[in-house]
Amino acid sequence: MSDTSKAVAAARPSLWRRIRSIHPGLVLATLDLIGFGIASYLSIEELTPGGEVVCTIGGVGISGCQDVAHSAYSRPFAGIPVAVYGVILSLTLFTLAIAWWRTNNYQLLLFHYGLSLIGVAFEGWFQFAQIFLIHAVCIWCESYGLSLVLRFLIALWVFLRTPNPNSVPAEDPT
Repeated sequence: MSDTSKAVAAARPSLWRRIRSIHPGLVLATLDLIGFGIASYLSIEELTPGGEVVCTIGGVGISGCQDVAHSAYSRPFAGIPVAVYGVILSLTLFTLAIAWWRTNNYQLLLFHYGLSLIGVAFEGWFQFAQIFLIHAVCIWCESYGLSLVLRFLIALWVFLRTPNPNSVPAEDPT
């Protein structure tokens, strides 16, 4: 290996350092887009007359998605499907994540964290409803829930690791 290629290799940051240099707002935005995609698919299928959620793993059909989609618990408020609320939540969280990434405004992170906390609380209720009330589990709903929990955990991690930017440093008593 020549001296030039050794110098280039030494100057190039490691994969771990490059991953760690990604702004958490972009990670949140990516998860928000994944959640948006899942919730959009479910919303379209549930709002389309005759629409049925395709629920297969490795070519094997799973009936839980249809049971969850047709239950009263999938439309808890004003007959609007839960997935529509997921679309709204994901778009809102995506907007907050991008705005936080662009501005580093700590308040935007706090809003993202707070909304994702509310979403996780609702996800807990919906998880309970699927298991104990509907007696079926929708893999799409679980995927959305997983993305929501990951968003919450990342926002929590950043929140806990970020010092309060609004605090005033204590004056030196000397």
